[in-house]
Amino acid sequence: MNKITQPVSYRAKWVMIDPETWISNGYISISQSGLIGDCGQISSHQASPIIDLGEGVLMPCLINAHTHLELSALKNRIPMHLGFANWVNQLISERIVMGPERLASEAQTACQYLWETGTCAIGEISSLNLTKDIMIRSGLGGVWFHEFLGNDLIYIPQNIILPENIHLSLAGHAPHTTSPNLLRHLKQSTNRKPFSIHLAESDDEIEFITSAKGLWADFLEERGVNFSEWGLPQISPVQHLHQAGILDATTLVVHLLHANDSDLEILLDHQCPVCLCPRSNKNLHNRLPDCERMIQKGLIVCLGTDSLASVDSLSLWDEMYFLWHQCPHLSPQMILKMATINGAQALGIRHQSGQLATGYKACFIFAPVEGNSIDQIAQKLVALDFSLDDMIIFSA
Repeated sequence: MNKITQPVSYRAKWVMIDPETWISNGYISISQSGLIGDCGQISSHQASPIIDLGEGVLMPCLINAHTHLELSALKNRIPMHLGFANWVNQLISERIVMGPERLASEAQTACQYLWETGTCAIGEISSLNLTKDIMIRSGLGGVWFHEFLGNDLIYIPQNIILPENIHLSLAGHAPHTTSPNLLRHLKQSTNRKPFSIHLAESDDEIEFITSAKGLWADFLEERGVNFSEWGLPQISPVQHLHQAGILDATTLVVHLLHANDSDLEILLDHQCPVCLCPRSNKNLHNRLPDCERMIQKGLIVCLGTDSLASVDSLSLWDEMYFLWHQCPHLSPQMILKMATINGAQALGIRHQSGQLATGYKACFIFAPVEGNSIDQIAQKLVALDFSLDDMIIFSA
């Protein structure tokens, strides 16, 4: 990563302000305070020193809206073809075997990798409370979500001081693991900050929510979790959260593999952003969410990678590449939007990240992609038609 330490301007053949706004022969100027001062087209009267990066595109850093850094040590350790409940069982066991020191060490390494691949902000889910300080030290922005499950209401500490680029919030694990009472308690305790929840991810979840029986019911009973007062069965997991009263524009729903038109309409009515993790879904469930329909409906859709327990990298470039091949009707600009400005909106950081604009944090990428049109450049970006080793990440 190139550290910006003084006011300077950078020029490139293309500047992507956001995936819908591009400037040819453009520049970005950085102010003394380390914020973006201006973006525009190069003129003959340019005053400040300019570093010409040449062919390629200056663009916003990426935003990974759903990660589990504390599971990074579990890469390649859990088979993903034995069913979701079995995968969860083995994940819990392997996590215990690893121990907190190894989990923390690998999470720290994962943060470095995120920076190296152009991610500047994340939505980090932590159930073990291991990654907050790691995320702070890494310089990554975004939201650190402390995740809970079960029935017991918990004490939520207030007034915790964090760097201005990180927000502390809460997450309910999922409707099939967390009681409606606890979900409401957590949601209310966020005080309008983003609230994250896994939703409609697996066949086991669907069976449990719609019948209060099945493999997941057995899983909970074996662990002494009483779900008799969870208001089940329900028509769907989305309907269940709707009845619980926790859906609104600050509720980030993750995965959404099983959602019909009625479910999508409910989420749209509540203006809930959606985070998709396509590679993880394919690996664990051999199924993909209906991304194109969600976008057609008007939902705000962003991208996450999930954890290294279910994917082989935390690179959003890999996620975009995979999605581009799996959803040929999605435009490259839309995929880039999912990985930048939509992620910033979902995490409540659109005022500082996700696009290049005056007053935003000076954190951006130079990608050495050659082309003579916006469509050509956008496609080459999502198709990974360049070497990530030649990409340059800038941050003040």
